[in-house]
Amino acid sequence: MKTRVSILVILAMVAFGIGPVKAQDHPVKFHLDYNFSFPVGSMTSGFISNTSSRGFLGSVTYDLTPHWTIGGQFGFQDYYQKYPRRVYNTDKTQQISAVLSNSLQTIPVMARIEYQPLLSSQSRVLPYLSLATGINLVSYNQYLGVFSNQQQSTLNFRAQAGLGARMSLGKAGKWGIEAGGSYALSPYNKFGVKDLNNLNAHAGIYLRLQ
Repeated sequence: MKTRVSILVILAMVAFGIGPVKAQDHPVKFHLDYNFSFPVGSMTSGFISNTSSRGFLGSVTYDLTPHWTIGGQFGFQDYYQKYPRRVYNTDKTQQISAVLSNSLQTIPVMARIEYQPLLSSQSRVLPYLSLATGINLVSYNQYLGVFSNQQQSTLNFRAQAGLGARMSLGKAGKWGIEAGGSYALSPYNKFGVKDLNNLNAHAGIYLRLQ
């Protein structure tokens, strides 16, 4: 009976592409990328439309199978936009002539899964598709002249879909370079802004830790 169960388990593993593998076939990797972010949607309507070049992405991933990878991702992005001087109504009876500046920082923390259609034995350049979901920590500060209106919110939902490619380098492919792009969906619904959606382009390196 035990033999039959073992055979069925092995056959199931092979059918799903898992199969018995050695520890070195399941490497843990650390990724660190420089990130450009392009606001889209409601975020660009009088809030922040400037491209942000002040960001990074980091992740730790584990190769579950030769095609599938799971892991966690974190990052940081700093957005800023200054509007020309104009007259603003501070209440029903007062007005102020000032320069308006919006500053927004986001820290996404997400679970991530990737699909890699090719095997490392087939090519040194490996394309991938990715999905991620989690939370987005948001910090917002608006400056109206010398006056500041700081607001912070946490645990905003964020989902992300992306694609890219990696090239293995070094001895036994223990490190490499990578580049890709993604679209992030991030509802917000504050200050007349319904979302913080953005397009991203990133490039960096990865290191094999195990």
